[in-house]
Amino acid sequence: MSPGRLRRRAVEIRGARIPGSGGWAPYLMTLVALVLVWMALWGSASLIVILLGVVVSAVILLLFPLPTMHFRFGVHPWRTLVLIGRFLWDVVVASVHVGALAVRPRPPQPRIAQVRLASDSDLLEALTALAVSLVPGSLIVDADSGTRTLTIHVLDADKQSDEQFVAQVLAQEDRIRRALGDDDRTSPAREVNRKGGGRR
Repeated sequence: MSPGRLRRRAVEIRGARIPGSGGWAPYLMTLVALVLVWMALWGSASLIVILLGVVVSAVILLLFPLPTMHFRFGVHPWRTLVLIGRFLWDVVVASVHVGALAVRPRPPQPRIAQVRLASDSDLLEALTALAVSLVPGSLIVDADSGTRTLTIHVLDADKQSDEQFVAQVLAQEDRIRRALGDDDRTSPAREVNRKGGGRR
């Protein structure tokens, strides 16, 4: 059950070969990621667990091929450190704020915000959505890949204005983009957000 066979199976399911989909490399990367998740679920790194993880992951990729994401990147060490440091800081600050909400007599004022991302990358959209969801007090409700719009549930609207929240999400996306060494971006989405079209 080679990566090439998995790729051919995915092409059969999709109905056509997607140009620039990256050959066998995306399948290998996905296989490794799934095996790591399998090991984490079992809490073991024994040989039998790894081998079973490879088999199960290969079957998953064969039967349920995921849509191909188009991206290119190369990790930038310093920018990656900045990204990780700022993300950890945001998590700590948000955790303290959520803890304060738990003991505050007045209940929080939740809201739904929409942010249109500045990049037209599947990978950046997925990573930005993940980063936003991992910060306490914010949760992705929907991600529209057609318009690159994230719909986000914000726990406390009193913490910051809509404009500040949109700017915070876009800044997170920008740090991820820079950490991955991708200097290409699309600008129309940023203009929409500045004019207020990226929130509700």
